Amino acid sequence: MNHNDPHVFSRGSLKLTYDLLRHINPSLALTIRNITSLSPLPKLEGDVDNSITDCFLIDLDSFQVRAVVEALIKRSQLSSVEDAGMKVVAQALTEDWIVLAHEMVEALSDDDKEKLGL
Repeated sequence: MNHNDPHVFSRGSLKLTYDLLRHINPSLALTIRNITSLSPLPKLEGDVDNSITDCFLIDLDSFQVRAVVEALIKRSQLSSVEDAGMKVVAQALTEDWIVLAHEMVEALSDDDKEKLGL
């Protein structure tokens, strides 16, 4: 599996997503954290041998991915001036999760896209 695939997230990205979501949507945050308890994808040649760089295949439904995006957007809007670093992290993670959402929409059949008005 290609680690640049939109369905693949690093342990670090998942941990940061969990940290940002846990006060906004605790059950979704727990779902995200539980992904990291699964076996990571095999390391690629040249990957740093560090657990934070472990990568995981995301197997969430579209409603969960949407909820992640919405919660991260909300979190980035709540950030205060003192929390500027976390706002940047939330925005970067939002972009990653949006890429996954777009990939999921692209994978829909034409019939499903038509039903959704896409």
